Amino acid sequence: MIIYQENKTDFIKECDKRVIADSVAQNMRHNGINYFDDSQIEAWANSLPAISNVLKKTSTDDDIDVAIEYKFNQSKDRIDFLIYGKDGDGKNNVIIVELKQWSSVSRTNKMNFVHTFGGGGEKDYWHPSYQAKNYSNLLANFNEYIQNNDIALPTCAYLHNMDNGNAVLLDDLKLYPIVKDTPVFLKDDEEKLADFISRHVKHRNKELLYEIENSRVVPSKHLADMLKQSIEGNDFFSYDEAQANAVSEIVKTVEDALYYNEKKTIIIKGGAGTGKSVVAINVLGQLISGKHGQKYNAAYFATNAAPRMLYTEELVKNDYKKNAIKNLFKYPTVMVKTPDNEYDCAIIDEAHRVFAFKGGVGIKKGTNVLKDIIRASRVSVFFIDEDQAVTSIDYATIDRIKEIAYACHSRVIEGKDLELQTQFRVLGGDKYISFIKSFLGYNSHQPRYVVDHKYDFRVFDKASDMMSEIKRKDSEYQKEVQKEDLALFLDGKTSGKCRLVAGYTYNWVSKNQFRDSPKYDIVLDNGEFKAKWNLRCNEVGNAYSWLNDPASIDEVGCIHTCQGLDMNYCGVIIGKDLIYRDGHICFDKSANAKTDTNSMIRKSDDDMAAHLIRNTYNVLLTRGMKGTYVYCEDEPLREYLKSCIIGE
Repeated sequence: MIIYQENKTDFIKECDKRVIADSVAQNMRHNGINYFDDSQIEAWANSLPAISNVLKKTSTDDDIDVAIEYKFNQSKDRIDFLIYGKDGDGKNNVIIVELKQWSSVSRTNKMNFVHTFGGGGEKDYWHPSYQAKNYSNLLANFNEYIQNNDIALPTCAYLHNMDNGNAVLLDDLKLYPIVKDTPVFLKDDEEKLADFISRHVKHRNKELLYEIENSRVVPSKHLADMLKQSIEGNDFFSYDEAQANAVSEIVKTVEDALYYNEKKTIIIKGGAGTGKSVVAINVLGQLISGKHGQKYNAAYFATNAAPRMLYTEELVKNDYKKNAIKNLFKYPTVMVKTPDNEYDCAIIDEAHRVFAFKGGVGIKKGTNVLKDIIRASRVSVFFIDEDQAVTSIDYATIDRIKEIAYACHSRVIEGKDLELQTQFRVLGGDKYISFIKSFLGYNSHQPRYVVDHKYDFRVFDKASDMMSEIKRKDSEYQKEVQKEDLALFLDGKTSGKCRLVAGYTYNWVSKNQFRDSPKYDIVLDNGEFKAKWNLRCNEVGNAYSWLNDPASIDEVGCIHTCQGLDMNYCGVIIGKDLIYRDGHICFDKSANAKTDTNSMIRKSDDDMAAHLIRNTYNVLLTRGMKGTYVYCEDEPLREYLKSCIIGE
């Protein structure tokens, strides 16, 4: 969202007249953004004239354009200052400048952070070069126009109140290697910053920012590339500050726990799509890579097989050995027979799915897997969203984790600084997530979804039509992947990662059958739509990634298969367990399939059943990165959902 845009001359005039802060505030309110206060207005009044003085010293044309507080679609994050146009060779560039009023900084043990007095008081803050580079990564990785037109995004930070003596710390390449490409300019660096700007922007291209603004929001990187970078201890395409803080806090806690011979338990809260898995995989890479001088015995644990299988397949493509990967991605029950404190760090993703084990496969009845995870690890890290618990045996809650941690003499670390809130998966952003929460009845807000060209949300009258559209999208993305990867083009085994999923209201009659079996689990539209459930068939067995399998486009995923996965487009079949009667959403546990022996919804009391059904659809409706399609078996629910969409 463009909040403020002007040419260099007019911007400088507003700064000289001391009206720039009021001008930006007025534009913020005009665009419906009211979450700023007097301290923010004061920051504009101080920082913008400082960058204005720098612009006066540049050799750029007077009519080049600047923008202030450019807002991302995905979050509340805003870029402080942009300067954009063409360089001397005619190449389009957008310079990102992170402005800070800090007067001094000191060292902290948290990776990529510094200690100073900032807007949140005295504490650790993300090094400003990392913040600027994060904004660049977000634009580069999510904006189609930037991807297709090779737009350069030079980044820097300007700390206009800070004496240059602080450069010793801020420019330390060993601590902050990013400053090599994203420099920090301090109070006496006006000339250097002016040269930096002049190198990248000389001439005007006013339409450039509008082209970026009106572009589609499209993720660009492949999961395999991101996983490889992360496992090797490099950055995972981008963070927001909350994610960066969580990674740094966990790594620091592991280092301290081993040094002081302590046990600690960290709780990271975050809703669907806020990057819990991004942080988890990054932590794993930082700990096992030896980037901090020591390799730690760490592993990623998840009850749900889907993300473990997907990560394994993607890393194998990058020549990682399967046996090595198995040592990194594990099922939680392995901790039952693991000695005390064997792991330096146990990273438990989708922790809300950790169950109360009832015995079997060589494990005694009554075994508490949650307790064994904490017992067997020096530091245990739980990534949890209690709104994604979907079976009656999902045991781990925040209260239970804390209770068992105290019993194991493991100090609990939690708090607001360790909550992930920015929406990274669903490109509809917080607005879409809030709509889904309201639609499912997590709150009493009236559900309304305003049509957004950046996210494709549709309700279908026929499941067969939705399937056709999902197949078309999958084919499109197959071709995109094959263009970039010759090997995938040659073997023809590409998944476009667009799939159908459904609530568990259909009996699994095709279990253990071949894929060409005439038995179908889901039959809708008077027989026009026929499909089988996912994952297990005689050809492939259990140990494969359903989402990566091109043949699974003809199948329907269930909650146990798709939780923790990201799809390009997700088509959701809402079964008769969710209906609309007398102006209210209702939950019918009797519609749950008898073959669903995991969820046990039919045997739960009404309140628990409603909780599990609601959570199931919360998960299913937040898998699609670029779009979500919905078909409701219950016609009144379908019409109600359509009525919530504004602007079609």
